[in-house]
Amino acid sequence: MSIKKTFFPQEFIAKYKLMLGLEWPAFYSAIQEKRPKAFWVNTNKATVEKVKASLTKKGVKFTQLPFHEQAFLIEYERPSELEEYVNGKISLQEKASMLPVVALNPQKTDYVFDTCAAPGMKTIQLSNLAGNVLATDVHSKRMDILLSIRKRFGLENVAVKRIDFRNVKRNKKFDKVLLDAPCSSEGVVRKKREALLEWSEKMVRQKAANQKQMITHAFDYLKEGGEMIYSTCSFAPEENEEVVQYLLRARKDAKVIPIELEGIKIRKNELCEGCVRFYPQDNNTQQFFLAKIKKTAKE
Repeated sequence: MSIKKTFFPQEFIAKYKLMLGLEWPAFYSAIQEKRPKAFWVNTNKATVEKVKASLTKKGVKFTQLPFHEQAFLIEYERPSELEEYVNGKISLQEKASMLPVVALNPQKTDYVFDTCAAPGMKTIQLSNLAGNVLATDVHSKRMDILLSIRKRFGLENVAVKRIDFRNVKRNKKFDKVLLDAPCSSEGVVRKKREALLEWSEKMVRQKAANQKQMITHAFDYLKEGGEMIYSTCSFAPEENEEVVQYLLRARKDAKVIPIELEGIKIRKNELCEGCVRFYPQDNNTQQFFLAKIKKTAKE
């Protein structure tokens, strides 16, 4: 089926037009535009300075993004053909998709659990920033991609396992956990014009039910004092704020903590204090949702 314009179900339009009110025209206009291209420098294979010098020599235009020294916008028609990408020195990643790992802020002393890791772009980031990473995914085809990414990008500090992360034995807790949850993918429309062909309210409810199970399991893998990021590329409150609120009710030692990202507009969230929505019209990104959650000492 050939689709020249971005497809939007009428049910989707009605839902978000009501939810966004006066914001709707700007939002609707933004999500019909192609997203800007961006890349992350993979410091397992090259330094930031060497990548910048190499691209400059080729005449490739790029711009440093303010939220991390390894993140850049790129003005190049086919960046996947660049030698830097082919050899694993850079990964191609939408800039909002980089923000969950940046907000998690793993350190070289941290053991990090990347729970739904495939295809592996965020795993590359974690490998660069953390000490050691366990990356899991349950789907065989996606796992093949993740294993290929691990090899090409030199993710030697990443252990990869094909398993539903909820079935990993809990004999060791993690300093940090990333749950970039499978969702209804509403934000992907800036990349794929047909992304919402299968979208429905029923799908959103089904995803939300699964996400509620996932977030409680992911939280239980944290050490006391540890932190996790819950993220989706959905705009649905059912998949975002309501999932976080479910966790806060289920785990009394869970606390949402503030997120600050240099150069990124973050609005106050009226639905769940401390949770973050990236509106595409604010930062020229795909839509994204983040919540940073700390495991506090039990009373």
